[in-house]
Amino acid sequence: MAVIVRDSYGCLCGAIAMRATSLFSVLATELYALKICISFAVDASFTPIIIESDSLTVIQLLLQDDPCYTAEGPLVDDIKRLIALFSSYSARFVPRTANGVADHLARFSLGQEDLAFWLSNPPLWLQDCLLADSPICYDV
Repeated sequence: MAVIVRDSYGCLCGAIAMRATSLFSVLATELYALKICISFAVDASFTPIIIESDSLTVIQLLLQDDPCYTAEGPLVDDIKRLIALFSSYSARFVPRTANGVADHLARFSLGQEDLAFWLSNPPLWLQDCLLADSPICYDV
């Protein structure tokens, strides 16, 4: 799983890569990574935020008004509480293949045992991806 935080110019503010363990569902891992990044965005006072995910289920869970009664419901509730701290936000589905940085981070996460997090100094391979990838907006 990978989450990227960029500023409105597309510059990296932070990135997270983590492997989904067999103890948790892929959906729970995706939601957990998103929760960490949104918490980071809250602490860094980023506003507004744009949430992009390659999981259509994640986006649907965030945008629905009904309570989430699945095992991942508490994570969804936590994310919704964090999102409510922003004056405005949007959330949309973006296939991973449409975001080169997220794709490379997701591939990197497959070999990770623990969470990997970078702020302003990502590894060279990630810097190369950032230069090649020029998004219109930033991911959270």
